[in-house]
Amino acid sequence: MADARILPISDVKIGIKGESTFGTGLDTADNDGTAYRQLNVVQASKPTFNITRESRLLSGRGTIKNAADTVISMKGGTVTTPFEMIATPKLLVQHLVLVGQEYSSSGSGGSEIHVVEFDGSSNGTSVGGTVSSALPHSVNLAYYPAAGEGIKVCGNVVSDLSLGWDYGTNGGNLTMSGNYFSGFSKTESTSSALEQTFDGTWLAPETSYYNIGGLTTKTLDVEGNATQALILKSFNLNISNGVNRVGFNGNGNAEAYALPEYVITGDITIKYDDEFDYGAGNNVIQDFLDGDTMSLLLRTGDGVSAAGEMDIAAEIQYTGDPTQDISENGVFHTLPFECVQNSSTEALKITAFTGEANSAW
Repeated sequence: MADARILPISDVKIGIKGESTFGTGLDTADNDGTAYRQLNVVQASKPTFNITRESRLLSGRGTIKNAADTVISMKGGTVTTPFEMIATPKLLVQHLVLVGQEYSSSGSGGSEIHVVEFDGSSNGTSVGGTVSSALPHSVNLAYYPAAGEGIKVCGNVVSDLSLGWDYGTNGGNLTMSGNYFSGFSKTESTSSALEQTFDGTWLAPETSYYNIGGLTTKTLDVEGNATQALILKSFNLNISNGVNRVGFNGNGNAEAYALPEYVITGDITIKYDDEFDYGAGNNVIQDFLDGDTMSLLLRTGDGVSAAGEMDIAAEIQYTGDPTQDISENGVFHTLPFECVQNSSTEALKITAFTGEANSAW
């Protein structure tokens, strides 16, 4: 008779842990004894193996393909895994490092402050080899439905990361989503593997979040006027690095990744008022037409000194004519933008308190 077993999606765990060497498992024979940080996703997505499969109709076979003529190779492929979750301090910083390949920190003993910048010079252009000071940074990813049925994927970075704040989404908490990317599609004993039992402990997700109602500073330049206070409805940011695999090791997996370009785009919806309007001196349309560069600052807390405190500082140029968002709350502008380097000022700089050293990743 058919098996009556049912696997609830809520039983499936997915988590990550930092790699000491690019593309390798951290534990002997892939028996995971060190902890994975569990992602606080609602539904864990299975990794997708993008390998080579060529089904051919060869001469002499008639009109139907023969099974023996199918070519399948795991070598040279990729593995992608999507994610979406509410951002927590530690997971946010780790994912920013995974997409930006840049990192610095200050503080110690539970008072660590982490900084990730996008400035056109310090962000990594490649990933590979031994980790040094958390860079290049890659992670093992574990997908774990049940004992003996797990999937481990090594060599994961984040190819694209989206951050979103909106009063109407996830209770106004900062949401992050994106995709993990790996060039380790060839399963083997020292790398990505199938049928795994993850015996190690799992670190539960934090319960500290970034709520849009907790923003203490919200400022944006307009027509040369610096740090004008704004009233925010929503904010979206997307960071992509164009990652692709390079070379083949002895197992056909990637020898390195190339990160050819960091593209940072987004939009912000703010209230139409005397600070941001279509009149002289505060005209958001004029800023678009002139190609001006504006400084945007969003801050939670009072100085990035406790959990849940963070700064997002961006240099932005509008990429399109501001549109209107009209509701019972009044008229708002939606301002599409891209982040750009402005002299010595970073295109994007995110500073967050986590209270944890990067060695715990």
